[in-house]
Amino acid sequence: MAGKTVIKNGFVIDGTGSSGFYADVEILEAGVNRISKTSISADTVIDASGMVVSPGFIDIHSHSDYHILLNPFAESKVRQGVTTEVNGNCGYSIAPVDGIIRQEREEQYYGSYGLKLRIKSLQDYIEQINKQGSSLNIAMLAGHGTIRGSVMGRKAAKPSDKELDKMKLLVKESMEAGAFGISTGLAYTPGAYADTGEIIQLAKVAADFGGIYATHMRSEGRTLVESVGEALEIGRHAGLPVEISHLKTMHPENWHKIEKVFELIETAQGHGVDVAADRYPYLSAYTGLASVMPDWVFADSTEAALARLEDKAVRSRIHDELSSQHNDLNDYFSRIMISQCITDGYKTFEGKNISEISSELGMPPLETIYLILIQEKLMTTAIYFAMNEDNLRRILTKPYVSIGSDAGLRADYGPLFEGKPHPRSYGTYPRVFSDFVRTGIMKLEQAVYKMTGLPASRAGIRQRGVLKEGYFADIVIFSPEQMEDKATYTQPHVYPKGIDTVMVNGVTVIKKGTHTKALPGKMLTNKML
Repeated sequence: MAGKTVIKNGFVIDGTGSSGFYADVEILEAGVNRISKTSISADTVIDASGMVVSPGFIDIHSHSDYHILLNPFAESKVRQGVTTEVNGNCGYSIAPVDGIIRQEREEQYYGSYGLKLRIKSLQDYIEQINKQGSSLNIAMLAGHGTIRGSVMGRKAAKPSDKELDKMKLLVKESMEAGAFGISTGLAYTPGAYADTGEIIQLAKVAADFGGIYATHMRSEGRTLVESVGEALEIGRHAGLPVEISHLKTMHPENWHKIEKVFELIETAQGHGVDVAADRYPYLSAYTGLASVMPDWVFADSTEAALARLEDKAVRSRIHDELSSQHNDLNDYFSRIMISQCITDGYKTFEGKNISEISSELGMPPLETIYLILIQEKLMTTAIYFAMNEDNLRRILTKPYVSIGSDAGLRADYGPLFEGKPHPRSYGTYPRVFSDFVRTGIMKLEQAVYKMTGLPASRAGIRQRGVLKEGYFADIVIFSPEQMEDKATYTQPHVYPKGIDTVMVNGVTVIKKGTHTKALPGKMLTNKML
């Protein structure tokens, strides 16, 4: 959209948490030129009567690293108001990548999805996105699990000095290319094999560049409290802000631990530790079905893991470990729903829980999981219904908790239409308005702040997240009364209601609820002013 555009008659919520006000917003090229409570004239006018005008939503916890290459229009995200994603979370980033991890990713994405490019470094990725274009802005974190696997493979061992130096170098190169920090997925292999000291050493490199430490902690259940303590220790010793990813209490036997978690976080804040968190507004998690298994199962290689899962003695050990971690294994398995299978014969399992599938197959639930994991070579994804509604409400209303989807972008067509992904891919932001704002749990300005100004400040993204003169024109025009997530667990590929207009860098991407197919997004870096 060239020249000057004015958004008129809208209720402006600027993303700072301050009270909203009626004003005209003048956009000149890619930026906000003027915000005025008196009328501004222009040849191009967007009428926002009866609607809110706010900064574009910043998804601080996203997983679209590869998905944006498959669909640069970022359909499910921009249609819910997201104008910037922070990718590379949970220790899993598209780059830097090498070795066995590179081979695994090439098989998964270049084989299954037909991607033809070859990316090794973050600089490669930045160049590819800038060449291809995107409907939203992208910021990246360097994933520790990807880095460790690239250097050490899937060894369950402490790194040698040489290996640690190589990992440090990869973090340094990523930060120099523009990463906003480092992320860990300490509940996943190979990241789970790292000790606290290793993470501190790598986080210090990110700290030298002003980066953040975003962590999917070692546990969100049995050792949740200890895992929060570890995250805080890393932040203190490495000297950088800590972002606890998708803060939650998994499984009924751990729900009571939320009080201690809040106490740890808030005490640390009182002692000067820069720590915050993010969360999605749902009661279920989404990850690989392999997460049911203990970390040690996956050491060395996929082939070694599959061989272990075939071994009766190993299966007995796994059963004993799971029984010690969950009060009721049958209840646990009934709360796991298969989301996506890669084998045609198993597609009928999608949308069913493990107990249902077990009944169909006539075998015990754990044996069913072994069968699926082995036949699918560990690639099955699942949804875990394991959280508490009161805890969710308390977490989301904490002043230091941002809204983040923990989801990659999807679309109702093409390769990203496969399976039954978590509905948060389509409905995270509208759901906050329908379930938390309109019910009086959260104020409108507070909700917008948690989607805009707060995540921008946490990630270190400059001149975005606040509707302010001189900032980039990433803008959402929406009806808070009509905002509604339409995606469900059995029918997830449905776009939400309530979004009228989305602008990215001054260009309209969503117009009257329809995608314009514009690709004005930028690859953001930590060097940008």
